Amino acid sequence: MCTHHQRIAMEGVEGSIEKSSGVAFEVILKPASSEAAPPAHVCGSPTKEHPHLSQEDIERKLKEAEERRLSVEATKLESVAKDKERLHEANLKAQELADAKAKETEKKLAEKMEASEESKNAQLQAKLERLKDHDQHVQEVRMKKMSQSEEPGAVPEDA
Repeated sequence: MCTHHQRIAMEGVEGSIEKSSGVAFEVILKPASSEAAPPAHVCGSPTKEHPHLSQEDIERKLKEAEERRLSVEATKLESVAKDKERLHEANLKAQELADAKAKETEKKLAEKMEASEESKNAQLQAKLERLKDHDQHVQEVRMKKMSQSEEPGAVPEDA
């Protein structure tokens, strides 16, 4: 039985590994280097890096930066103003809805009070009508009793 290293040497291909499912190769993408990466940015004087920049260029760039800053600030203020306006409109709409609901509730309460008052008046009228009927019945009974006592053959009750 041969070992793994022997198989590699036997085939004559370095870096390949024979497996039951096939052959695997070892791939080196980049050789190792001992060089260190250069620094990303070396600080130096601006005049040495950009000798073509003049005082006017620097002033122009500062002015452009200030304009950009002012533009961004104006955009933010505009956004805040729009948000405040939306909030104000939402508050107005909520207030209108609350007022409408209050008016509707007040209207319903007034209708209930009116219905209650009508019911009370109807009950009072019914009671008065019953009292009137009772009073009339009492008067009829008194009249009958008086007419019976005035009859010549009738015996007075007091005697």
